[in-house]
Amino acid sequence: MEILTTTPPQFASKAERRVWFDRQGAEQVLDWIEDTGQRFLGLDLAQKREDGSWTLLPETLDLGRQTDNFEAVRRGRVFLREYDGDGRIFEPLWQGRPT
Repeated sequence: MEILTTTPPQFASKAERRVWFDRQGAEQVLDWIEDTGQRFLGLDLAQKREDGSWTLLPETLDLGRQTDNFEAVRRGRVFLREYDGDGRIFEPLWQGRPT
């Protein structure tokens, strides 16, 4: 298994902001994480404001201590469903990805 330290090129054009995705894009990144065996660490969440700027929300999914990657990805999908909404974007985090 290769640990990838950059965002895969196939997702770069789908990103709303650098490494932030809408729910559909974030789900595709989770698929890639699962398919390639990357260690999924969690998700950050942001909300678009009326002036077009973004606010990082306190609701995050931190799975750094989760040892079962299948369970971590499953919990990521649940988080996406629960926190999806107008103007929301997600930042998937995996081991080795630059911040």
